Amino acid sequence: MAALSDEQVDYILDELRAHGIRLEGLRDNLLDHICILLEERLETGGDFESAYAALIPCFYRQELYELEEEALFITSLKGPHLVLSRNRLFQCLLGIVASPYISYFLLWFFILRPAGDPRQPIDVLDAIMVFALFPFLIILVLFLTPDRFDPLIPWRSKVLIGGKTLIRVLPAAT
Repeated sequence: MAALSDEQVDYILDELRAHGIRLEGLRDNLLDHICILLEERLETGGDFESAYAALIPCFYRQELYELEEEALFITSLKGPHLVLSRNRLFQCLLGIVASPYISYFLLWFFILRPAGDPRQPIDVLDAIMVFALFPFLIILVLFLTPDRFDPLIPWRSKVLIGGKTLIRVLPAAT
């Protein structure tokens, strides 16, 4: 691991300013992260420019100033909010959709079930599964839609719930 020179750190800082990062705290954090990653990747006597050029695109989707826009958006939120990964969102949706059906079956099975027919619980479970099929299929189609078909919630994205907007999809950096 090689240490960066003061000129290299100043070069990175000037590049961050040139690419539209105006917030001092964000710029300092980015500078710190970039320097650490460059020091890990650079071997003693390695090419700084090529390592920097290869590292910088992993921080943004199209332009570096997007980081500042997202930081300003998140700091502008009023009230409680929650940021979920795509997979966690679909796990929550599945739980929300499945819980009434499971609750109804358990309530029926342990409290409301009449004595007698041993096949009756299976018949009730079959009916519950039929009514639950459509919401489960919608969630499954939304979850399994590949990126090339422009899904409603892209892979590797985050979902913001709460704040000024009820739900907002935050695309992932590629």
